[in-house]
Amino acid sequence: MLRRKNIIDKKFQLKTTFRIIGIIIIAFILIIAITGIISTDNNLKITAAINDLNRSMAKDQKTIEVLIEAAGVKRDNKLDRDYDMIIEDHLETMALMHTNIRHLKKILNQNRILITTMIVTGILLGVGLFVYLIRLTNRISGPLFVLTQHMHDIMNGKKPNLRELRKNDEFQDFYRQFINFIKSSMKK
Repeated sequence: MLRRKNIIDKKFQLKTTFRIIGIIIIAFILIIAITGIISTDNNLKITAAINDLNRSMAKDQKTIEVLIEAAGVKRDNKLDRDYDMIIEDHLETMALMHTNIRHLKKILNQNRILITTMIVTGILLGVGLFVYLIRLTNRISGPLFVLTQHMHDIMNGKKPNLRELRKNDEFQDFYRQFINFIKSSMKK
């Protein structure tokens, strides 16, 4: 006959489980909060840097346009070479700024993914730990429940239904000694 009931001693099992999970959840919330605060601050700084880069790029673009117009008025070989060098430097700078903006946006996204992953991991760990602790406390509560039933039977003058504990239950040695005690007491 299969004897499997996960919640045997509700008060003990849930109290123990929630105490342990509570401590872990508090620690995890602190870690997430600290990481979140630092990440949010970094994200704000990165967003400000991106906005500054965009403004600088817009100003640089306007400056180049003004220089190009001014260079168009006076044309000579030296100005053409300077003009070409300015355009080349400008395009190189703009490409570098665009690359930096992409990197900063990637960091922002990675920060969001990190926080989300931490939250999901915390939830999954909490659920997994809850299931594990219920099973663990069940292996403790089950034998205590059986021992209590045997004591009630003896106190009520009934013969207890002596049986083996489940394979993974705790207190196996104590239970065997208790059964031997009952058997020897019943012989007297």
